Amino acid sequence: MSRSPYQFKDNYIKCPLCSKTFTGPRILPCLHSFCLTCLETYVKEGSKDGRYDKSTVDKKTKNSSPVNQSTGSKSANTSPTDQNNLPDAKSRPSGSKTANTNSSPTGQSNIADGKSRLSPTKAKSPTKSKSPTRQVPKTSRDPIDGASSKSGNVQFQGTSKGFPCPCCKKFTTTPQLPKTSPDKWAELFPENNLLADLVDLHSMKVGTKVCDPCKRNKSTSQVHSYCKSCRDAMCEPCAKTHKGLRSVDNQRLKEHYCYVHSTLCCSQCLTENHRKCDRVVTVAEAALKSKTSGNISSLENALDKYKSHMDIVHKDRSNLLKKLDNKKSKLMGEFVNVKKHIISQLEKMEKDLNTILDSTHRQETKKIKQDITKCKEIQSAVTNTNEILSVADNHGSNSQIIEMTEKVRGECEYYEESISILCSRMRTVDYDIALDNSLQQVMKRLNQFGRIDVNTTATKLPPAPKLAATLGLQSSTTKTKAVKPEFTLSGKNANEIGEFCARFEEDTQDCWFTGAKFLSDGRILLADRTNRKLKLFTSNFMPIREFPLSSKPWDIALVTDKEVAVSLPAECRIQLISVDGDYLTQTRSIPTDEPCFGICYTDGKFLTVTYDGDPPNLKILSPTGQELTYVCVDDDGFTLFSKPLYVTCTPKAEQIWVSDDRLGCIVNLKETGELNFNYSAIDLGSAGGITLDQEGNKYVCGTTSNSVHVISPCGKRVKVLVTGESISYPRAVAYEPREKKLLVTQGDKDIVKVFSLA
Repeated sequence: MSRSPYQFKDNYIKCPLCSKTFTGPRILPCLHSFCLTCLETYVKEGSKDGRYDKSTVDKKTKNSSPVNQSTGSKSANTSPTDQNNLPDAKSRPSGSKTANTNSSPTGQSNIADGKSRLSPTKAKSPTKSKSPTRQVPKTSRDPIDGASSKSGNVQFQGTSKGFPCPCCKKFTTTPQLPKTSPDKWAELFPENNLLADLVDLHSMKVGTKVCDPCKRNKSTSQVHSYCKSCRDAMCEPCAKTHKGLRSVDNQRLKEHYCYVHSTLCCSQCLTENHRKCDRVVTVAEAALKSKTSGNISSLENALDKYKSHMDIVHKDRSNLLKKLDNKKSKLMGEFVNVKKHIISQLEKMEKDLNTILDSTHRQETKKIKQDITKCKEIQSAVTNTNEILSVADNHGSNSQIIEMTEKVRGECEYYEESISILCSRMRTVDYDIALDNSLQQVMKRLNQFGRIDVNTTATKLPPAPKLAATLGLQSSTTKTKAVKPEFTLSGKNANEIGEFCARFEEDTQDCWFTGAKFLSDGRILLADRTNRKLKLFTSNFMPIREFPLSSKPWDIALVTDKEVAVSLPAECRIQLISVDGDYLTQTRSIPTDEPCFGICYTDGKFLTVTYDGDPPNLKILSPTGQELTYVCVDDDGFTLFSKPLYVTCTPKAEQIWVSDDRLGCIVNLKETGELNFNYSAIDLGSAGGITLDQEGNKYVCGTTSNSVHVISPCGKRVKVLVTGESISYPRAVAYEPREKKLLVTQGDKDIVKVFSLA
């Protein structure tokens, strides 16, 4: 890949927050730099308005722009390129092997050298490198998605110990931050000597720099040279005097580099801490090796590939957004054509459909915009790192080159995982409308035009770049989350021991059983959504009693041996019902802030999920309905769920599983909010009811694939237990531990199936 000639730009040395030349620049772990006073102000104002409470940070950074959104920024209307503090990602110097050839023994460089390094040079041709693997997001860099079991932190309410970078929004923290107050945080980050030197060199080039020793003596002189060690610009007399003096504290200059510990060291450190290291060289030798061995070129190539990949992702998301906008207009156009024939009946339907379509479109485009926002953030961060590496290569001292190279290696780990995580979560979305069957038959009885079906398919993006191995990154330090499990051979269908029709004579509509539970004595309790009832059956499938409910139920949870809880999403409440012998009696109810669907109870806590929330979420509630924990997004600000339907957990809630109908996966969390793994498979389809056995195996319904999958405690698929040969549209599932029976309801039939697992 050919590169455009390197060209210095004034905005390289301008703070993104104040748009002025850097003053005491401080560099964050993400490699973005800011003036010390600007960073202090940013942190101070954030701590005042509560931006660093983690729940607030989650909401504000989830949809934030990669461009600075700091207070009073004069660059608010500038382009993203202008707001970065370093060069364009594709602007590269030409190797700069002669960067120090004009330096004096004391570290001085001729002013002509400083000028030449600020002028354009020929572009170099990077060497191509093969690509390996990697992943990482957030403050402590934890990843996402799949079926093995590495943990990553999910964002939920709590107190943070850091702040988001004003540019890329990456959560910034160090071990020192929690020990100090926010007004001291800015001082804990190291000064960016590379940018400080660049400011000095640029001021010398434009003629605004004066001799520093003379300035300290309250006089001014024209600059002749620059000492990299002292970081002083000097006139000719001061330079001669400085050259003749013994270097002050020369022993503390970091003149060596230890390959064993990957660190710069001074002569004293070399004697005390690195005397047994067999791979210690001078900084000049290490810098020369870094340039000649192609390390910088490899990093440049990797950064270019990351940026190129994110360009493709950004284009894909933008095109998809435009496509969905056009499809939305097309669907509404089709509706208008039908409306011409049945104006009177369709006036109300048009309004209803428009509301549903707008809601669906808003939800789906919101996810895509989040993808685009995250894409821009990664692009900005990669561009910034690419540029700072280029500046270090062209303007930095040997120690700065080595130091910056090591930092960029670490950031490449972050970029690679962030890209992999982003791409693994993305789905191609399309809309279709399912016409109501009665539309052509009975116009007057028609209540709705149809429903909006959101069809998601895998994107056709190229695979994310995997370059960690070529960059020398250690896989042992890489935290990865699980990937989708490989397809395993299905087992035989479980032994069907019975089926029964759960429809009562008084039922006016076809049954739809969305909740099912075995009571402690083996009896069966079903939630009939369409008929708004709870139905009780014996262990031999004989009907006992039905109990009418005030609205449509969804799921059932066992509270005690004689009490159950039923979720009523339409009323935003949980209804508790006493089971005394053959009688069902309504007791108390618990209000909820949002409609709750899937529900389970353990250790004095209710776990509920809702897909009507913004965003869809999991909540842990006290017995009185008080919210204890709220989990909705991961550490990147992406929503964890799309349409969560059911939830189950271990007896102490150490492990929680949520089935997501739209994503077709099972999300495994800890009660603390940590994400363990996602289980998904091509042949699972939409994920429905889920339950556990005594060994911790999960049984999950694939509603559109007409199957029941068995998943091991660690997230691996054991087998497909039931297939379409035996069942149709499975919805709810329940496990009976004494006789090891599995009950499965069918979404399109009144018949309930029971299988033996013994």
